[in-house]
Parts: sequence; structure tokens; C-alpha cells
Amino acid sequence: MLTFMRSALRWVFGWAYYVCLICLSGAVLGVLSHLLWGWCFYDDFDPVYMTALGYLHGLKYAGVWAGGSALVLCVIRARREFLEKQSLIGKDAYDVYE
Repeated sequence: MLTFMRSALRWVFGWAYYVCLICLSGAVLGVLSHLLWGWCFYDDFDPVYMTALGYLHGLKYAGVWAGGSALVLCVIRARREFLEKQSLIGKDAYDVYE
């Protein structure tokens, strides 16, 4: 039971890590893109306003995709670990489904 709980918590924290990483990258890209957009296309833009707006837009759009993308990344990671474990046991990775 303890092994199951440890494994479940590991995947929950891994999923949360990926969600936070995706949201952080979206916020950073939003800030940078809005500052660049304001610098290129506005005569007198307010960098503080554009930074705040870029942060909100980037976080919002990244947050929409973060949960599903993090789930896909966890499945990819679990598959890789499964195949590595199978190869350590001595089975070929392609013989797993036969």
C-alpha cells in the first residue's frame, strides 16, 4: 500500500511540475511578445501595462493547454520508464505486446 501511495504521489507531483513549467513558459513568452509588439508598433507604449497584459494573456493561453499537455508528457515518461524496465528484465521492447 505504501508503494502504491508513493507511486501515485510521484505522478501527481510530476503532473503538477509539468503544469507549472508550461504556465511559467507561457507567462514569460507572453511578457516578451507583448513588450516586443509594443516596442515595434506603438509610439508611446507603457511597458508596465504591456508586461502585465502579456503576463495575463500568456498565463491564460498556456493554462488552457497545460493540464492536457502535462498528462501527455506523463504518459510519455511512463512509457519510457516501462520500456526501460522491460529491457532490464531481458525482454525486447517489441516483444511486450506479443
